[in-house]
Amino acid sequence: MQTRGAPEFVDVDAQSLDVLAPRERILKTASDLFYRLSINSVGIDRIIAESDVAKMTFYKHFPSKAALVATYLRYKSAIWFQMLATATERPGLSSVERVLAIFDALDEPLRAPFFRGCPFVKGLAEFGPEANSPDVQATIAEYFKGLHEFVASLIEPLGLKKPEKAVIQVLSLIQGAIVMAQSTRDPGIVEANRDAARLLLEDGLAS
Repeated sequence: MQTRGAPEFVDVDAQSLDVLAPRERILKTASDLFYRLSINSVGIDRIIAESDVAKMTFYKHFPSKAALVATYLRYKSAIWFQMLATATERPGLSSVERVLAIFDALDEPLRAPFFRGCPFVKGLAEFGPEANSPDVQATIAEYFKGLHEFVASLIEPLGLKKPEKAVIQVLSLIQGAIVMAQSTRDPGIVEANRDAARLLLEDGLAS
């Protein structure tokens, strides 16, 4: 999948608006507003104004708001999977440590003052089954499928008797850490869930 292959996006969130090309300025502005506020509450006119592009330029790159939303989510997915790949592919990690490295990668972002939760969980709330946005819905579904496959690829080398159960458990701990970090701001959430993941993996190896 694109999110784990060659990068389609530059990290626009890490760059100043004035150094970016028009398409990236639009994406950076949308990324900030959609994540900080919500997708449905932010209109195209505000994005055009804050990204300082002409309306014609906006529609040249994004023929509709739905197209921009899908691109925003693909961007978030690409950045997320790149972060996970960097964390889990460090040399010298054992198979268990590679799984736990997911939580190590989460720790700093979840402590950030601008953290507002998982953009894909938020996307599910705004683009549920009744929404007529197939591209957006497909992008969200692809992300969750990709995350499942990513965790499964790390679990497989452990040779557990019930690998799929372990995948679901680790995914639950990942998503649980994200939700709890957003709702409680407890700095120990990621470490606690990392410890829980380590215990369940070690228990699986011992059985």
